[in-house]
Amino acid sequence: MTRRAKLVTATDVALLSALSRERSVVAASQRLGISRDRAVYRIARLEHAFGGPVVASERGGRSHGTSQLTELGDRIVRRGFDSVELLDTRPVAAPPLPNRLEGTYRRTPQPVVDLGSLLRLRVNFLAKDGERVAVLLDPEAILVARHRFPSSARNVVGATIDAIEPGPGPLGRTLRVRAGPLRLRASVTAETVRDLGLKPGGRVVLYMKATALRRIARPSQSPRPR
Repeated sequence: MTRRAKLVTATDVALLSALSRERSVVAASQRLGISRDRAVYRIARLEHAFGGPVVASERGGRSHGTSQLTELGDRIVRRGFDSVELLDTRPVAAPPLPNRLEGTYRRTPQPVVDLGSLLRLRVNFLAKDGERVAVLLDPEAILVARHRFPSSARNVVGATIDAIEPGPGPLGRTLRVRAGPLRLRASVTAETVRDLGLKPGGRVVLYMKATALRRIARPSQSPRPR
C-alpha cells in the first residue's frame, strides 16, 4: 500500500465531494454518517498532508455560516488526490475537545446541567437525576452578540472576553470568554470582531441551543484499553 493510499481514504474523497454540494461540515458529515468531530479531524489531516487549506469556513452575524472548498480542495475534487503533491505524511493528532464541561444533571422541571454558582445550562438529553455528566459544546455553535435579542436558544449567558486569538482559517478568530465558573471558546470571524467592536474585557451575550450541548463519556466512564 502506498503512502498516499494510507493517508487518503474513501471517507476523505466522499467528505470533500459532499462539502462541494452541502457547503456545511455538519451537513456533509451527516450525509456520510460520521460525526462532525471526525470530519474536522479528517479535514485537518488532509490540510497537513497537502500543505494548505482544503475548506474555508465563513461565519458572522446571526447566521450559522457556511463552509466551502478552497481552490486546493476544489482541484482535489475535480482532478483527484493524485493531482496534488503529498508534502508530509506524518500523523496528525486529533484536536483537543473544546468546551468540555462537567456538572450535575437535574431532570426537572426541565433537563439542565448544573455547573455551580447558580449557572445551569439547558440540555436535550436524558440522564439520571443527580448524575455527574460531561458535555461538549462546539465553539462554532455559540452565537456571540453585544446585546440581547429574541432567540429560540434556551441558553443565554452574559460573559466577559478574556482574550481574542487567531482561530480556524485565515479569517477566523477564537474568543476566550468567562461567565462565572464557565470558561468557553467561541469561534467568530475577524469581520465579526471588527463590526461588534469586540476586545478583551468587553461584555458579550452568548446564545447556545440546548441541542448543541452533546453528552460525552466522563474519564471514569471511558472504556478501558484491552
